[in-house]
Amino acid sequence: MFESLKFEVFDEELFQFNVGWVYWLIGIYLCLPVLAYVILPVFSSKGFYSGKRKSITIIVLGDLGHSPRICYHAKSFSKYEYYVNLCGYIETEPPYDVVDDINIDISEIKPIKNSFNLPYILFIGQKVFLQVFQLFKLLLGIRGSDYILLQNPPSIPILILVIIFIKVFSRSTTLIVDWHNLNYSILNLKFKNERHPLVRLVKFYEQFLGKNFVDINLTVTKKMKSFLVQEFNFDPKKIITLYDRPSDIFSPLESEEEKNDILQSIDLFAGLENISKYKILISSTSFTPDEDFDVLLDALKRYEMDNDSPPIILVVTGKGPLRDEFFGTVKRLAFNPERIIVKSAWLSISDYPRVISVADLSVSLHTSSSGIDLPMKILDFFGSGVPVIALNFEAIGELVQDGYNGLVTSDKVSSERRDQALELYRLLREAFTDKKLLQTLRKGALEESKLRWDENWTKVLGNIFDYKID
Repeated sequence: MFESLKFEVFDEELFQFNVGWVYWLIGIYLCLPVLAYVILPVFSSKGFYSGKRKSITIIVLGDLGHSPRICYHAKSFSKYEYYVNLCGYIETEPPYDVVDDINIDISEIKPIKNSFNLPYILFIGQKVFLQVFQLFKLLLGIRGSDYILLQNPPSIPILILVIIFIKVFSRSTTLIVDWHNLNYSILNLKFKNERHPLVRLVKFYEQFLGKNFVDINLTVTKKMKSFLVQEFNFDPKKIITLYDRPSDIFSPLESEEEKNDILQSIDLFAGLENISKYKILISSTSFTPDEDFDVLLDALKRYEMDNDSPPIILVVTGKGPLRDEFFGTVKRLAFNPERIIVKSAWLSISDYPRVISVADLSVSLHTSSSGIDLPMKILDFFGSGVPVIALNFEAIGELVQDGYNGLVTSDKVSSERRDQALELYRLLREAFTDKKLLQTLRKGALEESKLRWDENWTKVLGNIFDYKID
């Protein structure tokens, strides 16, 4: 009897003990919104950046040394006396004028590599998981920044992570997204099916977050702005089209002597005999699936057999996953060096504009996964006064004007590689055998070289981001 009574008393005390903890947990849970939305923002509003000067954090999940538009943004904000925290991969040295700028701090983001050769889906999961921790640590270090500017793509996981960070830790920060392209259309290059669940999920992710949480959207074309308004239902008042323009590191040659000096001083051209009889054709690439260099090589094979046209030195700058495949094709085609010479190099930031400037003509094989972006490399060509041959797609007319500053493949030509190669061969032959046409195109490209990033940025965005230092 007594043992039974003792057990009942013990059980009641244990129950009261547990109920007490439940009350404590409920109290803590109810306090979390106050902690997150009232107390933490008070402390974080001072953050890393304090004082009267404005600040901006610019983030790209890519190599800063080969993200020219992002670096141009950093320099433009610096000229407006902003503190700039520039964040990205440092796989190659960023431009020296960015590194030496006293207003710009560079924060490195470590790239996540597929070191264990995981299947694509597993690697993407691993990459997102590891980047979340790295990026959150980075964001905590820059809390209190007046603006955060992101490059899209990529948007996963950085876009949702920054939105959560702003809402919880830095509520006075304005979010800007610079739309270079669409993340879901890049992903669709792999699946080639817009109804694929992953492609649809990424499209919804971009649309929902961009529409509801981004304060300012920058687009590289008017076509992209129209897409965001019509397809993603963005507020047009929150979208600004800012065209790419070349920086001052690109400039046209002033004399034939300057061209000869460059040809003699760059190792890429060492050992080439009678170089003056060749036309120099240049292209820049990251050797990714959205540029089919076999089209160009097939066109050059046809050009090789045309003895009424001048010989060509093709210079391809860049590196990427398909580079070895490209050179395998070059080897298989076995070009006659009296007609076609193919050179490739990964050039330094200082040598890249010099090599471009000696070209007679450039070629862009960018077709755009979305059809509404534009390749930055064409601006590099125009900045050096070099006309371009470009493949036709929806937005290309916003940059390359056929017969004025370049030549565009006919929209009547099918997307089949054989037909594209024939059309490219036709345009190469036309440009290199018609001196008057090449002079006209060169003149148009020289006019384009006068349009520069600083003036364009100031005209489009200067009034929005200008401020007075007290």
